[in-house]
Amino acid sequence: MVDYTMPGAYQRSTGTFFTVLQRRAAAHASAAAPQGGRVLDVGCGPGMLVRTLARRRPDLRVDGVDVTPQMVEHARALLARAGLADRTHVVAGDAAALPYPDASFDAITSTMSFHHWSPLGVAVREVLRVLRPTGTAYLYDVGVAPFDGVRAAVAGVPGWTCERVLVRGIVLPSVLYRGVRLRRVTS
Repeated sequence: MVDYTMPGAYQRSTGTFFTVLQRRAAAHASAAAPQGGRVLDVGCGPGMLVRTLARRRPDLRVDGVDVTPQMVEHARALLARAGLADRTHVVAGDAAALPYPDASFDAITSTMSFHHWSPLGVAVREVLRVLRPTGTAYLYDVGVAPFDGVRAAVAGVPGWTCERVLVRGIVLPSVLYRGVRLRRVTS
């Protein structure tokens, strides 16, 4: 069994499988964030997506939060080595109690994390709390993850919607991963 609290073991076991998913997450978050915006990766693990976002959009401030201290330490070192420490910030924290003020982020991503969030409804409401009114969150996970729980949590927050997002593989839609977009309902 892989110890997913250890960055090296995590990266060896997920490597290429997550690359396509993280590229998709980076593309969606980059498109959603305004010039000079702020993006959060919830469950950032070893910081790969934070690094990808910061490289892709040099105008963005990119934050990451992860519950595992070893992952946070690894992510900080990775970002420092990449010369991105001035525009990135990674902290230890739980998705069900995000350590940020209300309406802090223009875009939020999460890849392969929300199936761990507990309680799921509280964590989803936390994501909506720290998202700016004009912001968008993209949550991606394996197809068997509790997407119904995400939809139910969003339905309980007036003014927000949860929509399915196509996760493309290299050529065709992915059969492994699914995604949803959370955003304000527009008239």
